Amino acid sequence: MAIPIDHDQAKQILFEESEAANTLQLPPIATNWRALVTKLGDLCPHGKSSTVIAALGTALLAKSVDNRVDVYSLLDRGESPTSYSARSLADGVWARNRAKLQIDLGANGTNPLNNTPFIGKTRIDDITGVRNQEGWSHFIECMERLKALDDSKSARLALRGFIAARRRQLLPTLSIDPQLGDNLNMRSLIELIEEYVEADSEGGRRAQACVAGTLDSVFGANNVIVGVINDPDRRAPLDVSVKDAGGAFVHAFEVKDKPISDSHVYASIEKTVADHAVKNLVFLGFSSQQNQKDFTEAETWASEHGVKITVILDWVTFLTACRCFAPPSNDIFEGRVLRAILARAADLGVRRSDLQSLVQRSAG
Repeated sequence: MAIPIDHDQAKQILFEESEAANTLQLPPIATNWRALVTKLGDLCPHGKSSTVIAALGTALLAKSVDNRVDVYSLLDRGESPTSYSARSLADGVWARNRAKLQIDLGANGTNPLNNTPFIGKTRIDDITGVRNQEGWSHFIECMERLKALDDSKSARLALRGFIAARRRQLLPTLSIDPQLGDNLNMRSLIELIEEYVEADSEGGRRAQACVAGTLDSVFGANNVIVGVINDPDRRAPLDVSVKDAGGAFVHAFEVKDKPISDSHVYASIEKTVADHAVKNLVFLGFSSQQNQKDFTEAETWASEHGVKITVILDWVTFLTACRCFAPPSNDIFEGRVLRAILARAADLGVRRSDLQSLVQRSAG
């Protein structure tokens, strides 16, 4: 059986070692690894095999959680007892926290290992034909050194050195005025959202960010969980979900900027209930090409199986419902939503220049 990596534990380790990396005096292991990773970055700059940096950082984090892992694993395979899902760890922990910690992974998208030559592979040591032979050779040397570390404490010190070598601010902080959007009414907010999402999907991230930011204003950001897009090892139901005070999932939202159909709804219900036992599901379809409008049959089928589903096909209905159920607050709802959307979009890695444009349009 493959080794499951606890993402919550991995995140905690990542933040602890990031804090420790700020000290002026690093332990010898961390100092040595900082030099190794600095050299790797020089040999594999952005645009030239830089995904190896993300691969090394993921293996370091995995071994910091469980020293037994096979550092060359990319996917967890039941027949390999030491394999683990590097792709899931990279997507679910590194990609979601890298920007906040100001760490350059070389591949800084939402799926760091979904690049050549790693895409489609199950193991790193099966990869051949890499053009940057000098960089690849040093990467393999680093992986062999990591493999030789015989305890998680040493792996954590190596991770600390990795962070120290890769710490940098790639983008200026997105400036969000605390009153930004307070001049908007519901209609103008919806027009902004529609224009922003329709201009470019960015793989569904824009719609997901707008949904998550709106739900933040209803349930609180700490209770709203945003799933990793295209995550093969989904640890939260659907695209955006809401937890109760005890940490249990109580609502799940599927977000689509493409047309949805009955068959899609049925499949999502079955998987979500089976995997997460969530029985209050909302399907949000925001495509202008949406043809099917009546989902009564699916709603009835779900009800017969003890599941409540709601299908919403426009931003007006969704935003109005959220405004209705948002708790009373001293701030203006529309401004609170816009600021939360901007924060969520930045976390999801959507195009920064367009976020700046969204800020300017909302202020004007």
